[in-house]
Amino acid sequence: MQLPLLLAGPILRRVDAGLVAVQVVLSEAADVRLTVWEGRVASDTTNAPFASSGDPPDPNAPEPHPGETTVRIGERLHLGLVSARLPPASGKVFESDRLYSYNVTITAASGTTDLAKLGLLGAHTVSGVEAGPLGYADRMLPSFALPPSTLDDLRLGYGSCRRPGYDDGDALAWMDEYLNDRVDDPRARLHQLFLGGDQIYADDVDAVMMLRVVELGVELIGTAGGVPVERVTVGQVLRRPASSTPTEADPTAVYTPETPQETALAGDLPAGPPCFPVGGRLHLTTVSGQLTSVDGANHLISLGEFAAAYVLAWSPACWGVEVPGATAVGGGVVRWLDTLGDDQDVVLPPTVYPERIPQHLFAGAAAIAAKAAEDAKTPPAERARSRRRSHRVHRELLLGLARVQRVLANVPSYMMLDDHDVTDDFFLNPMWRHRVLGSALGQVILTNGMLAYALFQDWGNDPRRYDQVTTPEHPELGGQLPGDLLDRAAALFPGSAPGPDRDLFAAIGRMFGHHLENQPQPDGRFGVVDAPMTWHFTVDGPKHVVVALDNRTRRSFVAEIGPPGNVATEALVDQIPRPPLPAGREVLVVIAPLQVIGPPVIDEVVARAIYRIFDLATAGDLTDPESAAGARRMPGTNPDALETWAFDALTFEHLLARLAEHQRVVVLSGDVHNAASNVMSYWRGAERRPARIAQFTSSGFKNVMPVYLRALDRSAMLLQELLRAGLGVERLGWARPDAELVLLPQGRTEADLVATTRAKLLRSPVLLATHGWLDDNPEGDEPVPALTSRLNPAKPPEWRWRVTPLIDGRLDADRPAPIRPTPLDDAAIEAQLADPATSFEAMQAVAARHQAALDRMRNTRQMMFRSNFGICRFESAADGSVTAVGEVYTSAVDPETQLPVLGPYMVHRAPLGPLDEAPPETLRESVLSRVPIPEPGP
Repeated sequence: MQLPLLLAGPILRRVDAGLVAVQVVLSEAADVRLTVWEGRVASDTTNAPFASSGDPPDPNAPEPHPGETTVRIGERLHLGLVSARLPPASGKVFESDRLYSYNVTITAASGTTDLAKLGLLGAHTVSGVEAGPLGYADRMLPSFALPPSTLDDLRLGYGSCRRPGYDDGDALAWMDEYLNDRVDDPRARLHQLFLGGDQIYADDVDAVMMLRVVELGVELIGTAGGVPVERVTVGQVLRRPASSTPTEADPTAVYTPETPQETALAGDLPAGPPCFPVGGRLHLTTVSGQLTSVDGANHLISLGEFAAAYVLAWSPACWGVEVPGATAVGGGVVRWLDTLGDDQDVVLPPTVYPERIPQHLFAGAAAIAAKAAEDAKTPPAERARSRRRSHRVHRELLLGLARVQRVLANVPSYMMLDDHDVTDDFFLNPMWRHRVLGSALGQVILTNGMLAYALFQDWGNDPRRYDQVTTPEHPELGGQLPGDLLDRAAALFPGSAPGPDRDLFAAIGRMFGHHLENQPQPDGRFGVVDAPMTWHFTVDGPKHVVVALDNRTRRSFVAEIGPPGNVATEALVDQIPRPPLPAGREVLVVIAPLQVIGPPVIDEVVARAIYRIFDLATAGDLTDPESAAGARRMPGTNPDALETWAFDALTFEHLLARLAEHQRVVVLSGDVHNAASNVMSYWRGAERRPARIAQFTSSGFKNVMPVYLRALDRSAMLLQELLRAGLGVERLGWARPDAELVLLPQGRTEADLVATTRAKLLRSPVLLATHGWLDDNPEGDEPVPALTSRLNPAKPPEWRWRVTPLIDGRLDADRPAPIRPTPLDDAAIEAQLADPATSFEAMQAVAARHQAALDRMRNTRQMMFRSNFGICRFESAADGSVTAVGEVYTSAVDPETQLPVLGPYMVHRAPLGPLDEAPPETLRESVLSRVPIPEPGP
């Protein structure tokens, strides 16, 4: 298809009192100008602009500087991040409690245009999709509001995990409806949107979407003589004689390795098919690239592919009408918006065997035969249904992309790096890092993935940081500042010659720390890699401060193949500010892509079991002596089981201590593919008034918890019942081991304790649970202290904490219609049950209520398993206390009206204090501490 000028955007990025930044992705080089007006205005407004990117930064400068120039990444890929900045000397600021509008003017070789001339400010059609006006009404410009002056008016949107191929609704598109209802009110609309990771799924692209990704990826970077300009370095290239014909049973049989001299002469392999075909990359990435992720057969590899994935995730502009290369049964093209019948199928392009391929592109004959035998067990009709499902899922995604584009244009958006933006097993452990970065293909994938993240996500989080460029006066920096990354990216593919430039690509990898390894420490741990580029950032408002953590590239580890400490203790010095917060700020908000405080029953019971279950399920792969895959002899390689914060107690406790210094903290997270909330009380020393840390998790935008946990929810209801029981977790902490921290029952010694508890008493820090202790009191008797395990009053804990799961306490009538149970008159039912003549009728009514509940998502008072987005807001009381409120929105069809209803299907309230609460002091036998279950509120 012919690429449009505007490939994606406008995306509203950082907005603060002195700056407004807007991001665009263009197919041509251009100068881009941003103009901002006060109020919500139309494109033909005659009002004087409030600010412009063309305004001089110095009021005394004789001439305004021109519009900002895009950064050329490829022939048809030009990135612009244009900002209107208010110099302190101007006396102006972007203010709270009011609306602002903006327009973007693009001057390219093809002419000058803006949002109105591009047709975005009225109803329009893109890739066959009907789209509404970008400003929510005809001719109206997109608009925004800064965080308000009152904490109770603040609205923070958040979410993560938007997987295009997942068969559920797109909650980021649903957010458009939420915003549409509040667009005129600067205090009620969303003020900041935090995308907490997995904006793309680089390691798991369905084949039907991958057809367009690989095609667009080549278009963006460019071609020369019909051959992609972008080349991919692999460890070994294979070549086949022109007269040979590969067979499906063993394609590699006719290929032989090239010599290094032959590869140097022929050059690296062109990106995209046929050297890197759709649907045939899994063996390549796990063996040549040494990755352990096996989520899909279509891992992104080239920079063009990563860029294409972002463009396709944020805008309908580049999808086109037809699914490239796909045909219907009997011939004919397949269109994205086709509705396929049960008798139709999507036929993917056949495999092409080029002259040169990367080693390990195809598995050996035995593995191919085994897979063919396994595939043969699936009936053809079922495979056809799977392909139709994939087509339908992407059709529905495309239909909502104009709404996603509108949300991103009207809400200041901040984006954090997480695993799927690069690969699911991203920096899983030191051995993984050594293997992957020790391979040529692994270097390519990680460097391209992180560079794409920097360009498409991180740059807009803090544009001022990317102003910094190493100058000749500071050669000691070695080109390690963020602005140097933009300069190097712009020079990777300077013309029609094959690229990327090897030296520049290697220099970019060094900026990401890819030449470094986690070093072993004396205590057996592995230290953090201190790369030049950092990814955490801070943004705030009049009443709150937001810090976004980097829990991917600044990890330490308990061992070479042990769980990660998701942010190393030394890295937290930079990522979490010391108190106090700036004057007037009441709450610290932390964006942690990976959930910090999980539901206690999952962190303490389910996760620890799943960690081992994954290893058992893949034991053959882990121990196979013939295996060359990245996961060989590396247990614990499934990130869904391994990356829980609680698995590395040292870094977890350090993070909690840093957060607790701020007294009132809200952590917003995603990653785990469900929504839930918990609150922690944290005491230091003899304090009786704890710090309060609320954990709100909203995940995913378009991805849900793995099937093994959803089965518990839908069938046995075990997980929901455990959560509903309000099972919490308590901890007692001391910096160093000491004798008699716990006094045991008379006649007992530490030898009577279970081995894990004895080990905990010897570790630094000492972290003890309040459950699982000896109690020799006879059952039913009044407890005698001498027969009970108890804390030593002479050596009290240095810190303590308690986690409580939060439950939605609203009355049924206050919840969205699709979730309300069928009302029953309890008194009437009791009376009917007492009368044999009416008892059966009463039982029918009760059974009907239960049956209706199965269709109405009844299990969402504590945890949600469906696409959702989160809204965090606050309520202040007259006594100065503050409550954080986490609202989880989803859309469900009301069984009665058959219409979708968007609303807060789960609402959790977390008092942040100040409040008085007794710390954990009692040691018990019970497995888990029980906390009160809140009753539904009035």
